[in-house]
Amino acid sequence: MKRLWIPVLLCLVYAIPKSHAGPLLEPSSLWPFGFALISLGIFVPLGWWLFRLDPDARVMSLSRLGFGSIGGVVAVYFIYGIGPGLAGTLFGAPVGVGIGVIQVARLVQDLNSLPLWVTIIAYSVSVGLVEEGSKAVAARPECFHAVQVRAALGFMAGIGFGLAEALIYSYRNYAGTADWTAYVVRYLLCVGSHGVMSSVAVLLLPEDWWDFDRLWIAVLRLLPIAFLHGTYDALLQRNLTGWAIVTDVVTFAALPLILWWQQEQLGEA
Repeated sequence: MKRLWIPVLLCLVYAIPKSHAGPLLEPSSLWPFGFALISLGIFVPLGWWLFRLDPDARVMSLSRLGFGSIGGVVAVYFIYGIGPGLAGTLFGAPVGVGIGVIQVARLVQDLNSLPLWVTIIAYSVSVGLVEEGSKAVAARPECFHAVQVRAALGFMAGIGFGLAEALIYSYRNYAGTADWTAYVVRYLLCVGSHGVMSSVAVLLLPEDWWDFDRLWIAVLRLLPIAFLHGTYDALLQRNLTGWAIVTDVVTFAALPLILWWQQEQLGEA
């Protein structure tokens, strides 16, 4: 249990001073894949150690890396790409309305003319709820898994998602423009944050998350971590880095607290 306070220290990455040495990598560089392997070599053993996984659980957790990196990312882009009309036809009117709300939130999330609280709500819906829901489902937690195992599966799915996202950012946003600090933050802090937030999301997800008729319950249960994720992104978008760090610390500290509470409730502590 005490080990789970260690991820809070990942927030110290923000203390690294900014470099002005110019772009680190060219668009054709393969170094981002090397960074991904280094990050993988850090976070996979860290997850096994933090959650005290036995060999069988470690093997199971590795599959969640794939589900998170492929399934989670595909789910996010599917949600962003499908229109509310088609979503309503395929999955029902409530889902269509939800997709419409997400798309409206994406349109207004970066408008600095709006109040900060509107930006936070927009990011919580368009990014927090979409990404945390996708990662939690990609982790495929089952009710027969121990609480600590479910948290570990969520962590691994989040690591996979974070690494896939880091590679996308490396080639789409960073190549030829970003200095070394962007890669340090993306492959260390952001990947670790995705793991922790995904772990929290899995712990918040109801055991019958797969029941499509009760989707609204899963959405409500995910709102707290979606709000923290959205607040973090919104504060960074407004260049309020200090408050973003505070939000990140709160998010990281939530994991051991929620894990402890659920273990106490189920007698697994």
